[in-house]
Amino acid sequence: MNVEKYYLNGSPNSYIYIMISIAMATYNGETFIREQLDSILAQTEKDIEIVICDDASTDSTPKILDEYARKDSRIRVFKNQKNLGYRENFNKAVSLCKGDFVAFSDQDDLWLPNHIQALHDAIGDNLVSAGRTVRCKENGATLKELSPTPYQSEKLTSQKDRFIYQCYAFNLYQGASQLISREAVKRFFPIEPSEYAHDWSLATNAIGENRFVYIDTVITKWRKHSSQVTHKTQPRKVRKDRLAQFALYLSTHNEYIRKDPAIKEILQKAIEFHTNSGIVYRVKNLCHAWRTSKTIYGRNFTETLKTVLGYLFTASL
Repeated sequence: MNVEKYYLNGSPNSYIYIMISIAMATYNGETFIREQLDSILAQTEKDIEIVICDDASTDSTPKILDEYARKDSRIRVFKNQKNLGYRENFNKAVSLCKGDFVAFSDQDDLWLPNHIQALHDAIGDNLVSAGRTVRCKENGATLKELSPTPYQSEKLTSQKDRFIYQCYAFNLYQGASQLISREAVKRFFPIEPSEYAHDWSLATNAIGENRFVYIDTVITKWRKHSSQVTHKTQPRKVRKDRLAQFALYLSTHNEYIRKDPAIKEILQKAIEFHTNSGIVYRVKNLCHAWRTSKTIYGRNFTETLKTVLGYLFTASL
């Protein structure tokens, strides 16, 4: 494996081999950033670098980052002169990573000590490895909310079923619980606006190519707090439009997916499903909506019927 030699403080007499880079995009994260950095520095895997791009924070985040960088030479901090927005700031952080593998870190989560080690041990020649997350309160107390859920983790285990979920529902695998290979970095970055979310795109591309591995182990505590702006519930039409845009992106950007007949068929059906709002089309495709709903949600007869009736009137599952 071609692991880069990284010199500390510019000195050829002091270096580490960077196996894994951790990309973190920060913005006004002073409330939780210390706890997250402490959990990363406590990882069992030590051959890491932590690349942090701060997006012109106006609170004490930059000072905290400088403090940690002075204490640990594996931390590299870059400060934007103006706010780039999350996507571009995140793309910048990934572009500065030197490791053979890249993990993604939010600024407000908590990593369990085996987070990196578990993902690294699992990835092999795959593009993406992903673990499980558990929700926690602001104070770090664990909630009974797992992602993927027990149903998703136990039943959505085949390439086909996972790909259906990614194309018809949303993303099963949180970005801060993913590790990607250098090949994935070269092929899929920078993340484009049409992809909406990096974790969704990376997982789906890897699943479609059958180069994805999931470990059913909780490795991340995903903090729930009042200032979060992502993962809000969206109206059906917004979700439908987003799914259509994403499916179209996949169909035009990944030639490997188009070479797999079964995966190509799922993608083509998903594009038609999300873009065709005609009532005649919806009536004709009630059986497809039923089968797809059963796969992605695993609901009982009554709940599945409600979902399909919702599709009939809103053109979205």
